[in-house]
Formats: sequence, structure tokens, C-alpha cells
Amino acid sequence: MDPRFRSRLVAAIILIFVVCSVFSVSPVAGFRLENRDGSGTEAALAEALVLQQSTKIREKFMENLTVYIDSRSEVFRREGVSGDVSGVYVPEENAVYIRSDRDPARADEVFVQQVGYRVYHTMELGESKAFAALAENPGTYLARITPPAGEEREAAIFAEAFMLYHTSPAVLKKYAPEVHTYMDLLVKNGGDRAAVDDLYLNYRPE
Repeated sequence: MDPRFRSRLVAAIILIFVVCSVFSVSPVAGFRLENRDGSGTEAALAEALVLQQSTKIREKFMENLTVYIDSRSEVFRREGVSGDVSGVYVPEENAVYIRSDRDPARADEVFVQQVGYRVYHTMELGESKAFAALAENPGTYLARITPPAGEEREAAIFAEAFMLYHTSPAVLKKYAPEVHTYMDLLVKNGGDRAAVDDLYLNYRPE
């Protein structure tokens, strides 16, 4: 994306966020966001981007999810979590933690990626035969993904694909068209793994 366009977009998003905050707008039911990093520019930007992106994801994928913008959270200092990690999904809390002190302009991508991990685990996508086959040879773009500590490779590929589907669908479609097809069916069918496997295996492009 053109950096100048990105800057204008970010400024517009912050303005929208400020307006929404004044009128107490909650964009997604069942989704909770708590900014523990304060009201600084980086924290405000991360919060605005997460809120803006949350409106583009199906509510079912974020049911009862809490997102903390909390750069000082202990989750980023736990054993096995690399120092350059910007987001973590914690299944026990049904929560996503995001750092605003590390490239806050990408908070939307980090957020969606962590939601992707949540979808993979809570909707048992690890049992999907169709996605397992795709993950064996997902294309050069997704094959380079390195799973974080404690995660399996297939989950990391799914989370990255989920993120690209929502933020850069053209990239996913270009470099991993079959994964894009699977993700498109999954989103449109609300994460129903069995139904999506059947639809994908019988999918015929128009």
C-alpha cells in the first residue's frame, strides 16, 4: 500500500474512532476492547485500527472475545513467547493481547491474525481434511510462515490466511488461490467445518 495513502487512511480512522467514542458506538456485539496502554498516539492508533477491522469480521468468529491493547502484559514475557511478537491469543481467557508499542499501524493485521488462531482452535479447524491437505503445500507465500512457540504449523498457516483474506484478499487469491477459495467458503458458511469440507471438495469454479 502507498505509504501516503496509508497515512491518510490512518488519520481518517483515528477521526472516526474519536467520533465513535464520543457517541459510545460499539461496532460489534459480543466483542470487547480494553485499551490499557492509555491515550497516547500509538495506543489510540492501535485501538482505532482494531475497532475498524472488527466490523469486517463475522460476529460468530469473535463471540465473547476480549481484546486488550496492553504492551506491558505478562503474556509477552512468558516462556516461549518471542520478544518480537506483537499479538497473542490466550485460549484460557478467550482473549487477544496486542502491543501498541510495536508497529501500531499494523494492529489491524495483528488483531485479525490472532482471531484466526481463535477460529482455528475453537471451531476445530485442525480436524478439517480439506485444509490439512492445503496446508501441506500452501504455496510459497504461506509456506514461509513460522509458527510461534506452542503452535502447530497448520494453525499458523490458517491464521495468516485468515488475516490475508480480511485485509489483503487480492494477495491471498494471487499467491494461494485454493486457500482463498477454502477461506471464502469458510467465512460465508460461518465456520462450519464439516459443511465447508464438503463444499470445498465438490467446489467447481464458475
